[in-house]
Amino acid sequence: MEWKQRPRLIEYWPDDVDFVMGVDENGTSDLLSIKRKVDADKTNEIDSSIKDFTLTGVIFDKKRYDILKKEMNDIKFTFWNEGLCDYKGSLKRVCFHSSEIRKRSYPFNRINYDDFMPAISNMIDKIPTKIISCYIDKKKHYLKYKTPDHPYHIAIRFIMERYCKGLNEANKKGIIIIESRGKKEDRFVLKHIVEILEQGTNQNKASHFNNIAGVYFNPKWWTSDNDKSTFVVLELADLLSFPIHKYARNQCDEKFKDISFQLIEKKFYKFPKYLGWGLKIWSP
Repeated sequence: MEWKQRPRLIEYWPDDVDFVMGVDENGTSDLLSIKRKVDADKTNEIDSSIKDFTLTGVIFDKKRYDILKKEMNDIKFTFWNEGLCDYKGSLKRVCFHSSEIRKRSYPFNRINYDDFMPAISNMIDKIPTKIISCYIDKKKHYLKYKTPDHPYHIAIRFIMERYCKGLNEANKKGIIIIESRGKKEDRFVLKHIVEILEQGTNQNKASHFNNIAGVYFNPKWWTSDNDKSTFVVLELADLLSFPIHKYARNQCDEKFKDISFQLIEKKFYKFPKYLGWGLKIWSP
């Protein structure tokens, strides 16, 4: 239970664990920027750069996790020599990062996008994963409640409740891996998760979360392997979260259901009736 005491990383899949959920986010979860605009009577200046937040979890079972690793590494070895690239003087495994891919920034500025993007889409289409995601309109949330709950707390509660429902139904154990953001940020997140595990939520007793076997905070690269490996479940969460964020921030209007979203839609938990289950739109 050391993982409950302070943020720790995990390098190997535990023998008694059946599932892993990688978690990533889009937007910012803090409410301070919203508060400052409201206090300054500049509510109309709260734009898309600060108004919303999406947290996404992608789930794999142990038997299928190797499929994800193979599919990702096949692309990396196809487009980069041995799947490696120079990151500020250090040779590392290429790491898929959605914003860098969209902006075509390094190391994605030296490849043929006409071949690369179909390869990414094909990979996403093939991999066997389930998605649970929560979108929060922070502006509406802040304006409605006098003491609004922290957006990250809302989102992680929702995701954990659905994740554990699946684990409990299958009588399986699961872990959660979140991308490390820094000691202070990781401690903030872990503290609330431990509270959920030990006290439950408004919707579920603590026993509902008994099948969580650990919560970990990993960096993008595996330092024990000299950065020659990445934590692919975090890369996938990063790739899938942005299309969800873009669709949800437009209130799930069908005209904003682009090709990227259509590609992953069938992977939502409880698809085809996934709204409220695989995708929660928190917009008071």
